[in-house]
Amino acid sequence: MKTRSSLPLLILSCAASLALAAPAQRGPNGSCDGTCPGKPADSAAGVATSADTTPLTLSAAARSALLFQIDEERMARELYSAFGAKWDLRPFANIPQAEERHESVLRQLAVRAGLTAPTTVAGRFDSAEVQKRYDDLLKLGLESADAALRVGAYVEEVDIADLNTLVATTDSEALKAAAHALKTASGHHLSAFMSVLASRGITYAPQVLSAEDFKSLTMQAGGHRGLGQGRGQGRGWRGGTGSN
Repeated sequence: MKTRSSLPLLILSCAASLALAAPAQRGPNGSCDGTCPGKPADSAAGVATSADTTPLTLSAAARSALLFQIDEERMARELYSAFGAKWDLRPFANIPQAEERHESVLRQLAVRAGLTAPTTVAGRFDSAEVQKRYDDLLKLGLESADAALRVGAYVEEVDIADLNTLVATTDSEALKAAAHALKTASGHHLSAFMSVLASRGITYAPQVLSAEDFKSLTMQAGGHRGLGQGRGQGRGWRGGTGSN
């Protein structure tokens, strides 16, 4: 797994290019953050718990990616919950519930694969990479509401990239179906954060995904104007002090 140690600084240094890059943009019903009535943040079909207990046979790479993804979904939920306690913004009130469902889906798959799922201790993660990212992004998002929203958008980008990696590691149709559903939901979450940023006069540019993938995902989630240029592809920032 690659490390991107410069992302917290990048998010901060991007303020000039992200802020005031476009006027406030509102949907037909006024300012909509993507979690408005009739537009749930987690509307992806198939993102639901299941009673299916059929054993799954996964490769070592798929098992590792699945356990990492569980940590990542819980990290997103805990970050958003912490930001919601400080900043009165709808995405941070609604999206944590979706992230909890995502985590539950993946934990069920881990049980079916005979894996011991990661810890559930708040603020503690089995993956050192997720732990470092959580610590740094939590600090960053507590500095300002705008920073928290940018962190939210970034977290969803990385989540999408890692779900793509998870899909690439397995032939399991059950795991692929769940990952694709979660990816669609993350696209809605990304669009929600971008919508609120736009309503505050800020345009968010992709930090992890290619410009093409970024545009495709956000358009599928309801469309968004003022997309910036991509900054390369990869599995996303993992924290730490190493190089790419």
